[in-house]
Amino acid sequence: MNVSGPTVSVCIPTYNSARYLPQTVESVLRQDWQDYEVVICDDASTDSTSDVCRRIGDSRVRYVRFDQRGGAGRSWNRCLAEARGVYVVLLHADDLLAPRFLNRAVKVLKDHPDVGLVHCSVQHIDDAGSPLYMQCLHAEDRTGPGEELVRRLLLEGCVVNPAGVMVRRQAYEQAGRFAEHIVWGIDWHMWLRIALEWPVAYLAEPLALYRQHPAGDTSSVMSTARNGRDEEWLIKDIFRRVETSRPGLLALRPQAMRQVAHRTWCFAEEMCRHGLGRSARRGLRKSVSIWPAMIVEGRTWTLWAATYLGYGWFLWFQAWKRWLGDAMLHSSRR
Repeated sequence: MNVSGPTVSVCIPTYNSARYLPQTVESVLRQDWQDYEVVICDDASTDSTSDVCRRIGDSRVRYVRFDQRGGAGRSWNRCLAEARGVYVVLLHADDLLAPRFLNRAVKVLKDHPDVGLVHCSVQHIDDAGSPLYMQCLHAEDRTGPGEELVRRLLLEGCVVNPAGVMVRRQAYEQAGRFAEHIVWGIDWHMWLRIALEWPVAYLAEPLALYRQHPAGDTSSVMSTARNGRDEEWLIKDIFRRVETSRPGLLALRPQAMRQVAHRTWCFAEEMCRHGLGRSARRGLRKSVSIWPAMIVEGRTWTLWAATYLGYGWFLWFQAWKRWLGDAMLHSSRR
């Protein structure tokens, strides 16, 4: 750690996000906390990102361009290598910070030197910036052992939104680099590794905005069932890291793997809904390979049939099952 550097490094990994980048940078420059640097790491963009960055004209903003595309994991590792701050924020190039985020997050980490990570409630917005819904993990601020967060991350998926996270640089150094060989859940994997070793803090105030796009990398990942494969590796890797002295966490492994299979099934259903039958079948096969007991579940075979007959047939069959169940219940009460 460079002791002469700023308190906070706000690192913005970007690839072809020139449309959103000015607003993202402006949300950082409007922060109440002033001792920070902004490091924009350009992953070989082919749009006007470099021109946008040259026009910013603020000495706190540093632009670093890489001529070879590295992907998300490698880009985030480049950000960490460039960061000089005691605390690090990785901010997606299309997300935004509320003016109080740095001030409040820094205060938590200064007041609690044992805390490795602080995150907050996040407002989801659409492509145009209009509000969609609020993502809240708790109703109040809290600080405590990381194990509670580990449990939720294992069983519920990535409940930590990357738009509102500040991490102590020491925690990143202890956890190691972001995984570069996966494309799904890279941040999720890192939050788990940090929470296994450090207490964590939460701010209930919505201090970040996360932009949802109508189409993006998520769909392309799901269409290849890469999400299931990466999630399976991620969960298995975390349990390899859990010490035998923590039997309560180790006991969660079967449930965590079943949840991976369930999410993979849900993504397969989404592919079927969009008419991508082959992608849906690929996802279904992956969900069964993760949790073989799913092969005897009716929903698996119903959705498999729908990948050929159409998603409308799946909806009709589900409605018919509900009607039949209600009818049988009504008959049994007569």
